[in-house]
Amino acid sequence: MVVHRRVVLFLAFSVSAWVQWGPVVRAQVRTDTTIVANVELVQIPVTIFDDKGAVAAHLKKNDFRLFDDGIEQNILYFERERVPVSFVVLADLSSSMTRKIPFVQEAALSLLDSLEEHDQYRDEYSVLGIGKRSKVLMPFTVDEHDLERRLPLLLTATNESTALFDAICLGVNTAHRDAANQHRAMIIITDGGDNHSRYNLRETRELLEEADIPVFAVMAGPSFELPEIFVPQQRKQSRLPSDGSNTPFPKQPISVVGEDYIGPAERRGPHNMKVLTEATGGGVFTARDGEDLPRIVRTIGLAVRYRYVLTYRPVHGTGDSSQHKVVVQLYPKEKFRGYSLPYYKRSYRSIN
Repeated sequence: MVVHRRVVLFLAFSVSAWVQWGPVVRAQVRTDTTIVANVELVQIPVTIFDDKGAVAAHLKKNDFRLFDDGIEQNILYFERERVPVSFVVLADLSSSMTRKIPFVQEAALSLLDSLEEHDQYRDEYSVLGIGKRSKVLMPFTVDEHDLERRLPLLLTATNESTALFDAICLGVNTAHRDAANQHRAMIIITDGGDNHSRYNLRETRELLEEADIPVFAVMAGPSFELPEIFVPQQRKQSRLPSDGSNTPFPKQPISVVGEDYIGPAERRGPHNMKVLTEATGGGVFTARDGEDLPRIVRTIGLAVRYRYVLTYRPVHGTGDSSQHKVVVQLYPKEKFRGYSLPYYKRSYRSIN
């Protein structure tokens, strides 16, 4: 007998694993609608990084263990596939990113699929600029040569404030309205700060929880630590004058030349990105220097395009609850030491 379940859809897609149930859902901004569908199978697309940080290939069905509410599930179908993807690229062009724009340009270009199979799978790309008023710089296109030619001209510094949350909402709507492919992904190249959005962090997270779009944030620039000038006085005693006099740490505002400083918005950036990407099953990657940006973005692009798909029929215990947790593991652990499978939507809610 086939058992149908009514499942509230919190769809997610990630660099390592994401869960899909039922039909594609087209979420709208600020909607409170509960989306329900009848399902009998759960599909978990999985992408795994090996111990060198590359996308792991050549894994077999027996290499995976899958648990639903702590109960190991029987994987009915196992396949590896290359899927066409509609990429939404959000490039932060605000004043805090001015000196990093050349790296942002190179990172966006690195996402383009240079493989010969592009014509077969038809990836497409849309580019949005993040500024005071975020906007679509280039609608979805499959013409990579045209995009490669125009992208450096489109991605230029705006010297504006940052409406990051608004840009994410615009990106979700753009994908739902215009994307041709079923599989979508959003890649944000930013420092994570927001100081000009109408939407707040909570509203943006709630939108992403309903949208079937994984979000990956690449935090641009050096590690987000305060410059040495902000270090408390007790950590700088070795630099006191040799005559023993004690010069107090200045209490007045510190003047900084240009935009090369860390303001309140940028300090909140890593937290913002962690909250938002985890809501989608995505993740945050930190580029320690500008040269890391293209490499990280390209790896994310490959991870999104190539994936394994694990399919099972959920078997739960007698005390079924509405909230179910999903765990995917590689087995045996010793064989896959150093492999990474950290990003996937780890729960879903069902209505029996």
